[in-house]
Amino acid sequence: MRGAKRHPVEPYERAARGFPGAPCDAGDSILSAVPPTHRDETRGLTLVALSTIAYGVLPILGKVAYAAGVAAMPLLAWRYVIAALLIALLERGEQPPLRERVRLWAIGSVFVFNSIAYFRALEQIPASVTALVLYTYPVIVALLAALVGVERLRWRALLAALGAFAGCALTAGGAPAGAPLPASGVAWALAAALVYAAYIVLSSRFGQGVPARVLALHLAQAAAVLCVAFALAGDGLSVPLDPRGLLSVAGIGVVSTVVAMTTFLAGMALVGPTRASVLSSLEVIVTLVLAHLFLAERLSPSQWAGAALILGAVAFQNLGVLRRAMMGLSARSQ
Repeated sequence: MRGAKRHPVEPYERAARGFPGAPCDAGDSILSAVPPTHRDETRGLTLVALSTIAYGVLPILGKVAYAAGVAAMPLLAWRYVIAALLIALLERGEQPPLRERVRLWAIGSVFVFNSIAYFRALEQIPASVTALVLYTYPVIVALLAALVGVERLRWRALLAALGAFAGCALTAGGAPAGAPLPASGVAWALAAALVYAAYIVLSSRFGQGVPARVLALHLAQAAAVLCVAFALAGDGLSVPLDPRGLLSVAGIGVVSTVVAMTTFLAGMALVGPTRASVLSSLEVIVTLVLAHLFLAERLSPSQWAGAALILGAVAFQNLGVLRRAMMGLSARSQ
């Protein structure tokens, strides 16, 4: 209306809507309005690489915690309580309106079921296999994004989907000793990939423009509330007073949640979500190497073939991004 009073736009709303003057610091906004300099790009890639290491350690610490007698739900409850408290200390800025916060908590409540499925899979199948099956999620993202109308479904995504699921079948088909893996464990890992893909699609549609640490805080808060409730409905929050278990739970909360989440979001703000996602595929390699060194896990030849198919499908799906990244690095070196 012409005679209506015009209210000033609040700083948070400016950031969320992408208005000029919105903060574009790596720690403040997921989407940067300013093209990154070479120095910022290097910093962004370094941050994403650090996040892949922090995430790659997660299944190893989970296996150590299980060996020390820690159950899945108390582990997850303490993981997200620790994360919510630490991220709240980092994020002291203005919070979004209540309606926006409810929407972010809803997105976080979807994410928590990915964690539950992932740790259920870790209880039954090797860490390396869990990580490989989970990494079918980039291909599932493309299929879900097309299904809900976020992106068009292209032939490259369909071929990548076929390759990824064929790789998943090979990976699940046999252990080094020749015995088949538990079907329920593989199903939990696939469920984790599906839920994580749904979380990414929902975040891209309903969380776009939200400052990175604000999104991380609400995700951790929702996950903490749900996991604590589930744990209390079961065996409670107690964990064995075993140094290995306590250190593993603390490491999962600090390294594989707070450090991993904040470095990934900060790096993504500098290099963009697509390049960040491609680089994060190194997480699988980190897990495979650590599982070999610390858990003595071995993959059979068919599982190595499955691993190659899964990672190859992700790379094939992102050939355009990889090509543009290599051309950009070549142009800067000249």
